Amino acid sequence: MTDNIVFKKIDDDFAIQLLEILNNDEKLQAELGTSDHNISKEEFINHNNKWATSTNSEIFAIVLNGRAIGTISLSHQNLKESKAQVGYWIGSYYWKNGYTSKVFSKILDYAKGKGIRYLSAKINEENIASKRIWEKYNANIKIVDNGFYANILLPDIDGKG
Repeated sequence: MTDNIVFKKIDDDFAIQLLEILNNDEKLQAELGTSDHNISKEEFINHNNKWATSTNSEIFAIVLNGRAIGTISLSHQNLKESKAQVGYWIGSYYWKNGYTSKVFSKILDYAKGKGIRYLSAKINEENIASKRIWEKYNANIKIVDNGFYANILLPDIDGKG
């Protein structure tokens, strides 16, 4: 059931839950291309804060029934040009349940509420599940070096796209 999936600001409890996944989920580590070195809560929070500031981004916990299972971000926001990028990951235990698709829909609504109309992402060629999520929401997908470039034009307030 995907009804209990939301995105929320990352607090200390969510940070600890996310670190459990990042530090122990070998399948996710392989997908993200991260090493097996564990990071601390302070490193995680500092890295996210620094990244968010340098890329004009917001990063949220993906929360299922009160527990953080991944992150989703709205990055490289340019409100003058009404554009941003979307990125996300969830723990491998939660893959193939529709959770990412459901929270993706919610971040699209959030972006639209901020006046963002153009969303994009670079998707690794092996990440077919992510490509399918973007396709589900009518993204334009182009093949680029070792992956796909996806972009979505959200309808404006009066429904024009």
